Amino acid sequence: MTAAVRPYEAVLLAPLWPLTVHTARRAVRTRTAPDPVSPRLLAGAVALFTLSVTVGVPAVRRVLDAVTGVRSVTALVGHLLGLAAITCLTAFVRRMSAPPGSVRRPAGTAAALRRRLPIPLAATTLCTAFLPAPRPSGERDFLTTGRSAAHVVFWGVFLGCVLWGVTAVAVMCLRHHRQAPPGPLRTSLGLLGAGAATAVGYAVHRGAHLALRDKGIPLFADAVVVPTTQLLLSASLLLSVAGLAWPSLTEARRVRAERRRVRRLEPLWRLLGEAVPEVVLPLPAGLRDETGLVRYRYVIEISDALLALAPFRSGAVEAAARERLSAQCRHPHVRTVSTALAAAARDP
Repeated sequence: MTAAVRPYEAVLLAPLWPLTVHTARRAVRTRTAPDPVSPRLLAGAVALFTLSVTVGVPAVRRVLDAVTGVRSVTALVGHLLGLAAITCLTAFVRRMSAPPGSVRRPAGTAAALRRRLPIPLAATTLCTAFLPAPRPSGERDFLTTGRSAAHVVFWGVFLGCVLWGVTAVAVMCLRHHRQAPPGPLRTSLGLLGAGAATAVGYAVHRGAHLALRDKGIPLFADAVVVPTTQLLLSASLLLSVAGLAWPSLTEARRVRAERRRVRRLEPLWRLLGEAVPEVVLPLPAGLRDETGLVRYRYVIEISDALLALAPFRSGAVEAAARERLSAQCRHPHVRTVSTALAAAARDP
C-alpha cells in the first residue's frame, strides 16, 4: 500500500500551507483597498494549488474515495482545482502587469466572456470524460495507467489548458522581469517565470507520454514518467511559491533589521528623553508598529535632546564622563548605551 504522504507531496505542502494562510490574511486585510481584487486572485491561486496537492495525498485520497464511493474521484477534483488555480494565477499576473491607468473590460462584454468561457467548457469536458473512463481499484492512478479514449480526451483537454495558462504566465513574467528595477519585484517575477517555464516542460513531457507511451520508448514508460512528472511538478510549484513569497520575505527581513536598530537606539532615547522630556512627542497607537517611522522619530528626538543639552556641555564634564564610561565599560547597561551611541552615529 502507498504511504500516507509521499515525499514530494510533503516537500510541497510544507511551504504551500503557510503561504496559503499568509496570502489569505493579506487578502482579508486589503479588502477595503482601492484594488482588492489582485490579493484575492493571488490568495485564490495559492489556496487552489494547495488543495490540488492535498487531495492527491494517498491518505486523503483513500478517505475521499471511501466517502464518495467513486473510484479515483480525487484525480478529477485535483485536476479541476489545478485548472482553477492556473486561471487565477494567469488573471493575477495579467492584472499586476497591466499598464497603470489601463481600462479593464467590464465583466459582461464579449471579450471578457470569450476569455472566461474556455475554462467552464474545459471543466465540463473533464467531468464528461471522467465518467466513462475505466478506473482501476487500489492505489493506481487511472490517468497514468489508462489507455481508453476517455483518458486521451481528459489529458488532452487538461494539458492544453495548462499549456495555455502557464505559457501566458511565463511570457508576461519574463517580459516584465527585464523592465522591473533590481530588487524584490524583479526576483519575484524571475522565479515566477522560471516556475511557469518548468510547468511548460511538465505539460510537454506529459503530452509526449500520452502520444508515445505505446511505442515502446523507455523514456516514456510509466515507471519513468511518474517520478519525472513528480519532479517537474515539484520544481514548478516550489519556484512559484518562492516567487510569490519573495516580496513578503524581503519585507520581513527589512522589518527585522529595523527592529534591531530601534532596540539599539532605545536605551539612549530613553535616557535623553528623561533628561529633556519636552522633545518626546506622542506617537499614535496605529503608527507604533511602523518600525521605520519609530527609528526616524528616535533619531530626530535624540538630536533635539542633544541640541537642548548643548549649552550645559563643557570639556571638563565630557572628559569626566568619558573616564567614568571607560571605568565602567564592562557593565551590561553601559555596553548597551555604547551600542546605541554607535548606532545613532552610524544611522543619522
